[in-house]
Amino acid sequence: MAFIAPNNSAWKAFFNPVGSAKQSKEKIETIDDDNKIIKFSLFGGNVSENYKSLKAILQVIHKEDGSGIVKWTYEYEKLKQDLTIASPNAHLDFSAKVTKEIDAHIVME
Repeated sequence: MAFIAPNNSAWKAFFNPVGSAKQSKEKIETIDDDNKIIKFSLFGGNVSENYKSLKAILQVIHKEDGSGIVKWTYEYEKLKQDLTIASPNAHLDFSAKVTKEIDAHIVME
């Protein structure tokens, strides 16, 4: 489960991908209302140990039937090329989980 608390202009997020607590900070870089896109940069904590840069892009795509799709994209550059971490899967899994929880909450209302 996630605990997210504001920290000045950044968000500090704690998540538990595979039994060990992880943390990072997130900062909103841009908001594109027309295309329903929010771009975040992630930094600090475990992110800084593995990546030079890590960006998350959240896009909501409306469908003709009135429903929608949430699309998460991650752009990253590893700190060192020989790191065994290939991609930010834990962050993607966390994003998918939070998106599903929000969807379940909205459907209940």
